[in-house]
Parts: sequence; structure tokens; C-alpha cells
Amino acid sequence: MAYSIRTKYCLDEGSINNPNEYIKQLYIENKNWNPPPAPNLIEEKITEFEKCLKKSYNTLVEKATRTNLTNPTPLQASALKSLKNNKIIIIKPTDKNLGPAAMDLKQYLHQILKEHLLSKDYKQLTRQSALNKMDDIKNSLKNIIKGHNNALSKAEVIYFQCSFQLKHRLPIFYGLPKVHKTPMSLCPVVSNTNSFLAIFSIWLDHKMKELLPVIKSYIKNSSTVITDLKNRHLPDGALIFTVDAVSMYTNIDTSIGINAISDFLQVNQDKLPTDFPTILFLKILETVMLNNIFTFSDTFWL
Repeated sequence: MAYSIRTKYCLDEGSINNPNEYIKQLYIENKNWNPPPAPNLIEEKITEFEKCLKKSYNTLVEKATRTNLTNPTPLQASALKSLKNNKIIIIKPTDKNLGPAAMDLKQYLHQILKEHLLSKDYKQLTRQSALNKMDDIKNSLKNIIKGHNNALSKAEVIYFQCSFQLKHRLPIFYGLPKVHKTPMSLCPVVSNTNSFLAIFSIWLDHKMKELLPVIKSYIKNSSTVITDLKNRHLPDGALIFTVDAVSMYTNIDTSIGINAISDFLQVNQDKLPTDFPTILFLKILETVMLNNIFTFSDTFWL
């Protein structure tokens, strides 16, 4: 908390508001940096709070030595331990945030393979070919950034430099049980957190937001829809309806999707931000979209 308070004061004093110097979405925390002390009044309040906190903590510790303060009962603790060590079931969060669900592990693996991985949308790779391919992708993307440094702001250059120094892992595939559907199916998720390609996906997302004003069908959120509808005069007999895409991501042909975005940028060239890096954007987009390599259990997939 003290670190956070000092950091906020330091940033306010430094008036860091130049978008070329700082972009919130692309910020990578420097683990070796410590903020300077805040003014004496703030530091005194921090010290005062810490003393009160330690006093309350010591009071709780004294009570804990006389009373059993554990949350679960012995039976609940035993059940949790049994679930944790059970090798024939798997516990997953559910789709739509409907809570945790326990599944037979063999059934879960069977559904993942049947409904998703053993389809035309996925290709299995050997461990070595997956790792070799990722090494090639890393080198390729680093060279692309190196060759287009002049198209990036200072904040973007720092973002890539800091991101390249972090430790990365391969994305992980898993399924969320759709317990609200009959029969129950699995919603596929590829977790890209801390992966190398996530560095570029985040940057693409940041740049795509600059394109939103150009898209005529863009709607910010559901509140905007409601406000817009209230301000419109709908004729008698008009019907309002919604549609939902089925398996949207795998139903979008990757090559067609890339070409559609390329055409969009070309057609709207005069409406784009003056410094929008179109060539760099399309190179990174194509690399990311065509190289989604991930693991599932002890297998590797594209």
C-alpha cells in the first residue's frame, strides 16, 4: 500500500500524461524501481496506519493461540484434501460464471478431443516441432519490430523491449463446461497469459481501438444501444431482434479475416490516424493469427 501511495504521488508530481511517453495498456512494471518517499505529512500517515495495522494483527495472533480460527471444519478440510488428490475427476470453472463443476476426467478429455481438437480447425504438432516453430516465430517478430522501430512511439518501443525480457510460456487450452446447456458441451479457451504472442496481441488490440471511430457499426456498449433506441422513432409493427454467432472464432476463416482487415485499412486509408503503422500492423496480425500454438495436457497443437 505504501508503495502504491508513493508511486501515485510520484506520477502526479511528474505530470506523466504524454501519450507518446506512457500508454496504460502497454505499461510493463519495472520490478527494480522503487518510488521516492512522499512528503512528510503523507509518510507520517503511512507510518501511523502501519502501527495500527500491526497492533490489530498482534491482537488477532493472541486470540488465535487460544482459539481454533480455521474456516473449514475437519470434515470439510478432509473432503477438500480428497478432492485435490483425486486423479479421476477434474474441477473447472463453468461458462457464464455459474460456479465450479466437477467432471469425470476421461469424459472431459474425450469431449475436448471430440468437440474441438480433432476437428479441421486444429492440427496436432510434435513437442519438438512446436518448440522449433515458436523459436522461429519469436525471431521473426523480434526482427519485424527491429525493422519498424521508427513507426513506433517511445512508449511502444519500451513496451516491446521490456516484454521481450520477461519469461514466457506456451498458451494452454482448456474447456469451460456449459452447464446451462443440454446436453452439456465445453466452451474452448486458449489462455495466452504470459505467452510470447500475447505481447503482440495486446499491442494489436491497442492499435485496433484507434480504428473504432472509422467503423460505422461500432457500438461502445449496451447502454449506448438502449439510448440510441430510445431516441429513434420505430414504425408500428417494427420488431427488434438479436442474433448470436455459433463458434465465432473457428467459423471465421483466418485468411479471409486477415484479408478483410487489410481491405478495410486500404479503403479507409484517408480516415486512419496519420501515424497509424499499417504495414507493421498487418505483418504482426498475420503472424499472430497464423501461429496460435498451444498445449493441451502433454500434447501440442496449432
